[in-house]
Amino acid sequence: MNLKRASASSPLFFLILIFSAFICPVYADELVISTNKFSYGLGATINVHGTLTLGGNPVTDGLVAVQVEDSLGDLQYIRVVPTGTPPSPWKARLVEFLSCDSQGNPRSSFNRGTLAYFVVTVESLDPILERPVTIALNLFDSVGVSIGVTYASLSLGSGERFTFFTSMSIPNDAFTGPAICTVGVLTKWPKEEGYPYCPEGLAEFTIIDGGSQSASLPSELTSTSSGGLFSLSFKLPSVAELGRYSIYASARYNAWANTTFDYFWRLTDLDRNGEINIRDITMVGMLFGCELGDPNWNPEVDLDDNNVIDIRDITKVAMDFGKTRT
Repeated sequence: MNLKRASASSPLFFLILIFSAFICPVYADELVISTNKFSYGLGATINVHGTLTLGGNPVTDGLVAVQVEDSLGDLQYIRVVPTGTPPSPWKARLVEFLSCDSQGNPRSSFNRGTLAYFVVTVESLDPILERPVTIALNLFDSVGVSIGVTYASLSLGSGERFTFFTSMSIPNDAFTGPAICTVGVLTKWPKEEGYPYCPEGLAEFTIIDGGSQSASLPSELTSTSSGGLFSLSFKLPSVAELGRYSIYASARYNAWANTTFDYFWRLTDLDRNGEINIRDITMVGMLFGCELGDPNWNPEVDLDDNNVIDIRDITKVAMDFGKTRT
């Protein structure tokens, strides 16, 4: 069989080019994310960091969305961080974001045990297409505890604006002092491989009602980025679920990554249910004699970090037997 070769001027040649463009899209960005530890105790600062590269070179003008879910799959944290110089908005932008009272008037302080109100306006920059938009807010107290999240998902027509008026409760045990609320404008959730349209917005305010107040925002409330690198840190609230947490990160051009960390009350609470009981004793007993390198090795059961599950690990659990988180 003789096949006719397509010349550079033939219709077949241009059809091949068009077809190749659709089946061979360029999305070579690579995203890596990790935490500084595999597990964290109650009240610990959780540090998340990562890199965004293209062809092995740092992406110095990218945006990365980071989403954290607890062991039940509930949203606990959502931020957008640049990897250097923030890029211009793409297809949607943040027009306005501020803290306010229940009538929409600007307000810069809220009492513990009350509602904090926020207003967000976003605008589509797409001249033709309707765009899916997720608006995600995260509220932090003065020591970096993520005390509230809320969001709205919608479709935004070409050139259309949308204003989202919302509120979040400030817990009675929230720390007083300077605090922030962040907002990200995304295509969809990072877990679903959505990515940011634009840099996140920030609203600063003060939580009041007794207690000492910080003079400046702590490091837990800030993010850092440069040369394709990014870093974020936060704390979980006192009522946070125990267990395995999932982190999802995403950027444009199908860059996606995920990792996990463990959140525990006591190291001896091996099943992370807030109570040290026979199930924890059983977990140690089932691995008794197991050593580092064995197929069923579990470092979380090696409570004294001597690379073997032995009587000392059983003793540690037995000494805490019957203790509960509450």
